[in-house]
Amino acid sequence: MKEKGSIVTQTLNSLKKRLEENNNVIQVQNEEGHLFDAKCTFHPPASDEEILDFESQTGFILPPDYKAFLKKSNGCRLFDDVHYGGEIELYSLQQIIDFNEHYDQYEGCYDIAYIYQDNIVINSRLISQNKENYLFWKGHIDQFEEAIPLKMNFELWFDRFVISQGTKFWSWSIYTAENYYKLS
Repeated sequence: MKEKGSIVTQTLNSLKKRLEENNNVIQVQNEEGHLFDAKCTFHPPASDEEILDFESQTGFILPPDYKAFLKKSNGCRLFDDVHYGGEIELYSLQQIIDFNEHYDQYEGCYDIAYIYQDNIVINSRLISQNKENYLFWKGHIDQFEEAIPLKMNFELWFDRFVISQGTKFWSWSIYTAENYYKLS
């Protein structure tokens, strides 16, 4: 049985190794054949004390797999085009505090990432109920009640996100051969 957080650690280590082997740039192929050179920027790890202080200050519950990520990198930017930048940011603990003041009415729900007009949200009420699938996605300006369950935890999402090279894989099922050309 895998320990929670082990997939995060392996995924991060492998991504960092790929970057190191290629002068901190990797070639990414996204949807519709878009090819570009990308870089990733990782923040220093969060300490156990910083994580405990965050939980105490905010009342948010951090799941074990997400804590494993924070202990490796307290936030990061992923798959930034080396020429044009990007819009993929997994927040640091301080950014989570800064960007989640508006969730007072949705106690325990907080944004952890911004990805091309979408937010990834943890519902810590589900974590407190020992639910494994606590991750949601919503549009950047949507209210939390409009969030859609991803039916996974952070480390499964993170692993799939890295495998898909920064593409919003969670929206792929929306597109079919009948509607793809009308919606995109």
